[in-house]
Amino acid sequence: MPIDHVLKLYSQSIRSPYLHYGFWDDPGSIDPEQLTLDDMVKAQGRYIEHLASFIPEEVKTILDVGAGIGGNSSYLISKGFEIEALSPDEYQETVFAEKYNGEVRFHRTKFEDFESEKQYDLVFESESACYIEIESGWKTAQKTVRDGGYLLASDYFLHRNDGSGDWHIKASHDEKNYMKKAEEYGFKLIREYDQTDNTMPTLDGAKALMERFIFPTVEFSSNYLDKNHPFILKLIKKTFGKKVNDKMNQLSLLNSKDFKKYKRYMIFLFQKVDQS
Repeated sequence: MPIDHVLKLYSQSIRSPYLHYGFWDDPGSIDPEQLTLDDMVKAQGRYIEHLASFIPEEVKTILDVGAGIGGNSSYLISKGFEIEALSPDEYQETVFAEKYNGEVRFHRTKFEDFESEKQYDLVFESESACYIEIESGWKTAQKTVRDGGYLLASDYFLHRNDGSGDWHIKASHDEKNYMKKAEEYGFKLIREYDQTDNTMPTLDGAKALMERFIFPTVEFSSNYLDKNHPFILKLIKKTFGKKVNDKMNQLSLLNSKDFKKYKRYMIFLFQKVDQS
């Protein structure tokens, strides 16, 4: 898989060890207009602290699936867990090699294609479940998790589909189908937590930053080119217009009200049924 350049840009510009949403203890008290990047990075720290609290006490070995740039892995290592990481992204593999100097084993592959040499106490999926095909993902999990072991998924799931084709509908797994396949492959849901409200300030803050800085910059640049270099602007629109429009439409994903209309941001802890 080629390098995810958006991921690389994010990690190098935000300067956070994490790539996930933040967790806000009192979301109703947050003013999105006042949030800073530092606030969001601190919220990301609270996110992994909260998620890790769902890991059962007997767990020792963890496969961090969709490991990003290693923030979650580092936190889990600091808590005494034995970690291996997995991702199909070349850039992430490079980051892990530099950060851990080979001390954390990294598997560069899609989880669906992962052929494990051993089984783990827990498969950890922090905002990676939505990128893994449901059926083949559970099939791999069945082979990768030991009997009695666990899969911990923290991600947004489609909770309501009104057939509108909204971007929120396209961007996540159907929750009912996900749960159905989990059961079919021998995984029982033993704990769940709806953290939708606790994560929405991240979207609201990102939307506020876009409206305050990005949109005015784009508008200024467009007006400047239209006035001084109309041919260049016309060429840009002809070459990149459709892609830009598609990306602008996807910015609707930053609307927290629409998010909650269609999706839930859930933590699911599954236990693999003992096959013996």
